[in-house]
Amino acid sequence: MTSRLMAILCVCGSAIILSGCKTNNPQQQVVDSPVAQTQTKVTSDKNSQPSPKPRPKSDPMYPPVEQVIAWHANKCGGFKLTPDNKDFVGEKELKNFFQFMCLNTSSDPNTVMSKLLKLDQAYYWPDDIKQYLWLQKQQVTLQINAKKEQQALNNKMQQTLSSLATIEQQLLLREETKEQ
Repeated sequence: MTSRLMAILCVCGSAIILSGCKTNNPQQQVVDSPVAQTQTKVTSDKNSQPSPKPRPKSDPMYPPVEQVIAWHANKCGGFKLTPDNKDFVGEKELKNFFQFMCLNTSSDPNTVMSKLLKLDQAYYWPDDIKQYLWLQKQQVTLQINAKKEQQALNNKMQQTLSSLATIEQQLLLREETKEQ
């Protein structure tokens, strides 16, 4: 009995392996005949929203994240780039943004953040570039918060100086009244 069961399992197992391990997947329908392919229609969920930007027909050539970091370092720190004759999607926009960011992050971080958000939405960036842009957003957000804290500290210092000046004037008036 056990040898018969083992033989059946071996035959079934080898049949599955030889057939290419096609399993029944409810999410993906495998169509083998060309006639059936023309008859099947792609159905979509009625509740799903279309993408606001049309997806490009061919895969665009995005720069590797190392190249993006090198452009950033070149614009901000004078890092030397090796000449590259390849044209990448969004290269001009990234270089212009990094130039603007390096010059204006400390003086006008809100404008830098708005340009960064526009740049992030402009293309279908690969995940590694999206992560780098996210890190830049975090950096600019820290700069915005630091500027707000500095402004609050300056306001508090001005208030304290004004209070000290008022106290000093009151003390001078008291001394003048005592002398008279």
